[in-house]
Amino acid sequence: MPTGTPTGSGLLRRSLAISLIVLAAFAATAWFGGRAWLSQSVMPYQGQVGLSGLSGKVEVLFDQRGIPRIYAETDADALRALGWLHAGERLLQMELIRRMTRGELAELVGEAALPLDVRHRAFGFYRRVIEAPPALEPETARLIDAYVGGINSSLQRDRPLPPGMVLLGAHPQPWTRADVLAIAYYQTFYPTTLVQRLSESWRAVTETFGESAGQWLAELPDWTVPTLPESAMTRASNTWVVAPERSASGAALHASDPHLDIDIAPGLWYAAGLHADESLDVIGVTVPGLPFVAMGHNGHSAWAFTVAPVDVFELYRQPRDSEQSMQLQGPHGPQTLLERRERFLVRGRDEPVEKTLYHTPLGPVIELNDQAALVLRWAGFELPVGELIHSGLSLNRATDFASFRQAATAMGALSVNWSYSDRQGNIGYVQSTPVPVRRHRRFFTVLDASDPETDWDGFYPPDERPFALNPSEGWLANANNHAAGENWPYPIPGYYKHLRMRRISAMLTQDQRFDRDDMTALQLNELSDRALSWKDWLAKVAAGSGRTAIAGELRAWNGEMAADSDMGGLFALWWHYLPRALFNDHSEIEWTRLRPLLDQWLHDDSGRMPLAGLDRDQAALTALEDALKVGIHPLGRIQQLTIRHPLARNPLIDRWLGLTRGPLPVGGDAGSPNVAYVSFDPDSGRLAMRAGASMRYVMDWADVDRFSLNLTLGQSGNPFSPHFDDFLNDWRSGRPWTVPWGRATVEARAQSRLEFRPQ
Repeated sequence: MPTGTPTGSGLLRRSLAISLIVLAAFAATAWFGGRAWLSQSVMPYQGQVGLSGLSGKVEVLFDQRGIPRIYAETDADALRALGWLHAGERLLQMELIRRMTRGELAELVGEAALPLDVRHRAFGFYRRVIEAPPALEPETARLIDAYVGGINSSLQRDRPLPPGMVLLGAHPQPWTRADVLAIAYYQTFYPTTLVQRLSESWRAVTETFGESAGQWLAELPDWTVPTLPESAMTRASNTWVVAPERSASGAALHASDPHLDIDIAPGLWYAAGLHADESLDVIGVTVPGLPFVAMGHNGHSAWAFTVAPVDVFELYRQPRDSEQSMQLQGPHGPQTLLERRERFLVRGRDEPVEKTLYHTPLGPVIELNDQAALVLRWAGFELPVGELIHSGLSLNRATDFASFRQAATAMGALSVNWSYSDRQGNIGYVQSTPVPVRRHRRFFTVLDASDPETDWDGFYPPDERPFALNPSEGWLANANNHAAGENWPYPIPGYYKHLRMRRISAMLTQDQRFDRDDMTALQLNELSDRALSWKDWLAKVAAGSGRTAIAGELRAWNGEMAADSDMGGLFALWWHYLPRALFNDHSEIEWTRLRPLLDQWLHDDSGRMPLAGLDRDQAALTALEDALKVGIHPLGRIQQLTIRHPLARNPLIDRWLGLTRGPLPVGGDAGSPNVAYVSFDPDSGRLAMRAGASMRYVMDWADVDRFSLNLTLGQSGNPFSPHFDDFLNDWRSGRPWTVPWGRATVEARAQSRLEFRPQ
C-alpha cells in the first residue's frame, strides 16, 4: 500500500497511448449510440440488486460524495458487497493492476508495456502465489473468497462495461483468490521502489566519485528530525498524532495525507465503511483489489501510514564460472543460474514474444553478460506472501495499541511507518519494515556476491522494530523521515526525506493546544523548509550580481510556496535549474539524477563530498540567470496540475468523454507539508505536478461523527458517474468532508440507498 503510484508510473502512461485499434472501437461505440450507451455503464446507487453468495440482506447508504456505508450481518457479506462496489466503480483500474501483477499488461495496451511485463514476470508476483499458494487462516481464505465473489457478480452485469474497458477492448476474466493475493504481494513491493528508484541517484554518485561519497550520503545528517524522541525510544507521506494534553478538546488528534501520484484518474483510494454485526466495523480508504480498510478508524482506534523508505534491497554482482556458464559464485559457494521461458501476448503483434528470464537463489537477474549476473535481492522474496490481508483485517479490528502493533508488524515485506491513536487518548507509532540483519555497512552500491560478508542473517524480529507509545512530548509524526535516528540498536539504512518533518516538528512543538482546524491548516501549509534554508543565499547571489530589488524581495519573502507568490515562482525555477548548473560539467552522470541529493549536499560543510570544490555561488548565479530568462511569475502560473484519465492520451477521446481536469495552478514544493512533487521541463521552465496529497483525513476523538476524509478527484473511475470528480473542489480549497460514524447520522445524511439481496 503505497506512497507514489502503484500503476507503473511512466511505463504505464506511455502504454496507454491509444492505438488505431482503440480508435476503431471508439468509432464502433459512437455508431451504436456513443455517449448515451456508455453512460449506462454507471454503477447504480439506489434500488435492489441480487448478489449471489449472500447469507442475508445488505444495505448500502451513499453520501453526497458517493462514499458507501455497507451494513451487513456477517463480515463475509460486507466484503462481498465491497467487491461488487469496487468492480462497479473501478473496474478498469482493477484490470490494469491485475494485469500488471501477472505481467500481462502488453496484451491489453501494446508494445510499450512489454518491459514492465518482463520485469514483473521476473519478480514473480503472480507466479509465486500460483506455484506455492500461501497457507491462509481459514477465516482469511473465506473472506477473500467472499470479496472475489462480489467482484465476479459485478462482472455479470446487464449493463455496458465502463468506457475504458470498451475502448480498450478488454473482456475481464473472472477473478480468483490468487489475483487478490498477488496484488497484495505487489503492494508490499511498491513502497520499497521509492528506495530502489532514489538509490539509483546514490549509486550514480558512488560510481562516479567513489564509495566514500556513497557512504557520506548514507549517513544521517545532524539537521534531520527523527520520528521517535529520545523519551520514546524503548526496546520494550505525512502523518501525525497529538496527545490529549496538547489537544484543545482533551482527546487525541490524528491527521494523515499520504502522497501519491495524483495526475492520473482515478486515484488509488476508494473510501468505504464496513459495518457488520459479526466483527468488522470500520471506515476509511480501501484499495480496489484488496478486502480491507488501509487507513481509517473503527470507533476504538485509528491508523494511517507513510512509506518507510528503508533499504530492504541488495544489488549483487554474481560472477559466472569460466568453465560452467550456468554456475555463479554466491556468498557461500556456487549457485545455479536458473532459466525459464515466458510467452508474452502483445497487442498489435500477430505472434507472442518469447523471453528467457533468469534467477538465482538470491533473486531475479536484471542484467546478464558473459562475466556476471546482476541480481536483485528483496526482503519480500524471502518472506511469507499471504500475511498482508490477514493482518489488514486484524488491523481493522484492533482495539488497543498491543493488537494494532501485532497486526502492523505482521504484514510481510510492507515497509511503512504507522501512526496510531485511540478513544482512550493513547498515541503511538510502529515501523513495519522487516530490516535485514547485515554483516556489512556498504549501502546503495553493487556488492560482490562471492563475499560472505555481503549475505544476510535473516531479519530483526518484529518486537525489535521501532515503536513508541505516549511519549512525554505529547506528539509523534512521520514524513518519510528516519524513524529512530542514530541511537537505535541496529542500523536502519534508507533514503529519508527530512524537510517536511522539520516543518511539522516546528508546528507541533509550539506552546499551544491544537484543534482539528489546526490539523487541517498544517496539512495545507505551504511554508517550505527548503525555501527557508536557501532563500537568503539566493538573495545574496542576486545582490552580488546587481539585482538589488530581487534580493530585497527574497529577503522579505516568508518562504511560503503559495500559488500566487512571485518569489515562490522564482525560487522554484532557481532550485530546479540549480543541479544543472552544478553538475552539468560531469557528463558521465545525468544531472537530473542528482536533484534528490541537492539538499543534503548543500547542507554539508565538511568538504567530504567530492563536488565540494565547485563554486557554489557561481552555480547559484547561473541558475538564477536561467530562471530569469523564464521570468518572474506567480508560482501557480508555472506550476500546475493536470489530472488525466489514461484514455485522455488520445485527444479525440478526451474531448468526447471529457476526461481531463486542469491545468490547475498549485502551490507547495517538496519542502512544504502541503507537498508538490513535480517534473521539470528546463526548456519551457514549466513544472508539472505529479504527486501530492492523495487523501487527507483528520480525527478528533472528542467527536467521531466529525471525522473528515477527502480524496483528490472522486470515488468513481467512470467519467459518466456524478462521483468522478466531485471531490476536486474540496481538495483544492482544503474544505474537509465529514464522514460520520453513528448510523443515525449516516442515515440522516444519506443521498441514496442500494440494497443487495441473496440471489
